[in-house]
Amino acid sequence: MKISRILIALSSIGLLAVGIAYWTINHADKPSISEISQALAEQGATGQALPVHAQVIPDTDLPPEGTRSLFDHLIAQNDGLPYPFSDLITLIKNQHPEGKAPLSLLIPDGRSLLKGQADNHLPRILVAPDFEQDNTPAGLGLKTQGQLFVALVEGANEIEVLSYNEGAGRFEFQLVQNYCEGCVPRIVYARRAICLTCHQGGGPIFSQRPWQETNGQLSVANRIQGARGNDPYLKVAIEQPLATPERYDELTDVGNFRVATQRVWLDACGAEGNECRRTLLSLAMRYADQPGLFDAKSEEVQALLKLWENSYPEAGIDVPESDLANRDPGRESETFTEWLYATLTPDINFGDGAKDNEDLNAFEKLPPLPPRQDPLTRRPAKQTLSKLDIDGVYGLANMFTESDLKNLNEAYDYKLDSLLQKIAELPASFFDAQPFSRVKVMKALLDRDLQYCCLDTSEMSPPRVSSAPKLEINEYPELKLFEQYCFTCHRGNPSKRLDFMSGDDELTVLEKIKDKTEIRDALDWERYENTDKASTLMPPKDSVQYEMLIQAHNEHGSKEEALQQMRDTVPGMFGF
Repeated sequence: MKISRILIALSSIGLLAVGIAYWTINHADKPSISEISQALAEQGATGQALPVHAQVIPDTDLPPEGTRSLFDHLIAQNDGLPYPFSDLITLIKNQHPEGKAPLSLLIPDGRSLLKGQADNHLPRILVAPDFEQDNTPAGLGLKTQGQLFVALVEGANEIEVLSYNEGAGRFEFQLVQNYCEGCVPRIVYARRAICLTCHQGGGPIFSQRPWQETNGQLSVANRIQGARGNDPYLKVAIEQPLATPERYDELTDVGNFRVATQRVWLDACGAEGNECRRTLLSLAMRYADQPGLFDAKSEEVQALLKLWENSYPEAGIDVPESDLANRDPGRESETFTEWLYATLTPDINFGDGAKDNEDLNAFEKLPPLPPRQDPLTRRPAKQTLSKLDIDGVYGLANMFTESDLKNLNEAYDYKLDSLLQKIAELPASFFDAQPFSRVKVMKALLDRDLQYCCLDTSEMSPPRVSSAPKLEINEYPELKLFEQYCFTCHRGNPSKRLDFMSGDDELTVLEKIKDKTEIRDALDWERYENTDKASTLMPPKDSVQYEMLIQAHNEHGSKEEALQQMRDTVPGMFGF
């Protein structure tokens, strides 16, 4: 009997020792997110030559000059960021040709920087549109698959945005900070190096099947229902079929391969590989025209491989791994090593976690995940394309829409040879080492200046980085009312036309307001309500700010007083 107890004790001690060793090896010496992001930020400062894609698609926080994210364009063209989040979902839904809602998921216990602020009552909401718009005679329709991903963590008052930048050939990482009722939200570009610690390929990421973190699993949906009932959360149904996370996963794969395709376009052909890029486009059009008849061993494919011989990177071109190992927060299907890791992870009060995406210290105090499930763990490439792989041809073909191919067929009388001849006749400079752009190519092949929703930035306000300070109002108290009722739409709006209350200091903002004499009429509800000018009155009747104004009037009788004070700040039209 005593011997049995001794053996059990020794076994327990041995198991504990193995567990401690496992935890120590896999976590104790693991660099923090701050250290990883700092190392990423310092890349390129070694003096070594950068690959072509890194030279023309830099990892800067702000987008390259003259380019902006798809998200910025959508917000600018719809007069500002809607609130609440259900209205943002509606905005995205309204872009769909058939008015269908975007893919939406709920994750109460996830792995983002804001995981400490999400729970069953306020789960993280993931949204992604999944459609192509038809082209018109004057312009190109929007292709959203794999290009826009939006996530709200209401407990942190923050939206995280990953969206494609057509002009720069890269994904942009953005935040909507201070996103709450009565608040002044800030649309900013995030510190890219921090985002790349998890989004290691520069694109979207998502977990693998069976997606046990999401409400595609009935057990997760049941926990959310238990916390908040059966009603949709900000227009997102509590229960989702497993097909929803499956399609969301597919869209992240599509977006991720877009990154790899840009690298094939640039790195495989090299800085001087104009004819190589011409051949690549020609092959992509051959494949898009009739995928089933595409000959991967044709003479043109062999010509491409020949062009690649002296320019293709020796190490190959990596397709980044966008899939995270599935994680079961309920711990019903975890492996023994994951159970052991979780059991031996120090279980103490770590606080509530990061309040926003810049609160790294709080995030790093949360209990660590098993390395296999942790998005911070360096992931090997999903695939490495060699100089014999032509996957980039297929990726390039996927950049185009069905409507694009229909337009091209009609323009060239359904004669592929005529289209290929046009590609052969494009000037060599068209194929300079620049990011591939579907819009640029379609304009050249159809030989007309087509409009596109999300490329021109001439009417957009300057982009802002997340480190920009909030405006503190001390010296000019007359700005307080503008902050309360106007800043939400007119400060930090991506639309230059509407962004007339931006500025780094109080005086700059005040001077801009005084220079906008139209404000006097826009605030004159008493004069223009129920007239043909009613639609121009501010704040709009369907806004949270108008509700706040009415509430202030009901409680203090101050609606007209507040409006008059703001009007008095703006000089009269004639100055006497």
